[in-house]
Amino acid sequence: MPVFSVQYFGSIYFYYLVQQYPKICIETKEYFVKQTYRNRHYILTANGVMPLIIPLKHHSSKEMIDKKEICYKEKWYKNHYVAILSAYRKSPFFEYYADELLQHLIQPEEKFLFELDMKLMKTILKILGIKTTIEYTSEYKTNYEMDYRNFFDKKLTLPDKLKVPYLQVFSDRFPFQPNLSVLDLIFNLGPDAGEYVRESSD
Repeated sequence: MPVFSVQYFGSIYFYYLVQQYPKICIETKEYFVKQTYRNRHYILTANGVMPLIIPLKHHSSKEMIDKKEICYKEKWYKNHYVAILSAYRKSPFFEYYADELLQHLIQPEEKFLFELDMKLMKTILKILGIKTTIEYTSEYKTNYEMDYRNFFDKKLTLPDKLKVPYLQVFSDRFPFQPNLSVLDLIFNLGPDAGEYVRESSD
């Protein structure tokens, strides 16, 4: 069974891979890795691609991902909400999906990053129509045949079909930007977003 790390909302490539398997395992016992998709995603704004990063509490250099705490000292979630609203409110399907996707950014209650990431992932899997079953690790292992835990943190060569352009909000300003946050795909393609990632696994 393939193993994945959690992602904040998640990239398009992440869901492209997840949907290819009937069952996946989400890693709960790894150490948190900084500057990765675990607590960030990328949206396309009027000024170009922008990262949205969840600030976290740091208690030690080795903290388990399922115990990594979100820092609420500043209201980062309001900044994320406003940034997403500004970027996608003119997209064709924003009003249709915004409430369901962004409800956790209005007043998040989750103490741990893992909990928030999983809530978002389950919402997105439902929207995309992905039926993959999710299980969780109970211990850290290194011998997985298909290990995607650090796959997305490297410079990736995208599959050709994930480079197929779709109309983005700022297509008049920028060339097509592939593999952004899955929010970009959903807000721009709506009910066709799931088909976009499924077709890409042919």
